Amino acid sequence: MRLLTILDVSSEKSGVHDFDPEEARAIAWFLTGLHHEAIRLTKKYRQLNEHELLLLNGPTSQSTDPDKLTMIDVIPAAVDVPGEAEGMIFIQEALLLLTPQEQRVVQATILDGFTEREAAKELGISQPVVHRAKERALKKLRKYFLR
Repeated sequence: MRLLTILDVSSEKSGVHDFDPEEARAIAWFLTGLHHEAIRLTKKYRQLNEHELLLLNGPTSQSTDPDKLTMIDVIPAAVDVPGEAEGMIFIQEALLLLTPQEQRVVQATILDGFTEREAAKELGISQPVVHRAKERALKKLRKYFLR
């Protein structure tokens, strides 16, 4: 049952719309429920994060020695710094097999992620030269890695 009418000033065309109090009440109820659910989930995830921190700060064994390792000390880091350094040394050794131009082309197209056209512009050479140098370099690197 539509009892009231209101002016719609939000649209470009000003018009008169019927106002349904039952529909407004249902929308308000729905929005209130969403608000309460958002608050509940926020509290839940905050408690989970606090619980995880407590677990990670706990001892790895049943001993009461305060100098013992905690769980967070045992979990591996997301970044493997020694492994990455070793990989970089391996790549640098492989790049020494290439001519200086091939090194620059591989650096630009593969390691820096430029397209051949962008690399050509950056290096001041033509795109076909970049393509040929890249192909020669990749052929040398394949031979080196598969030996």
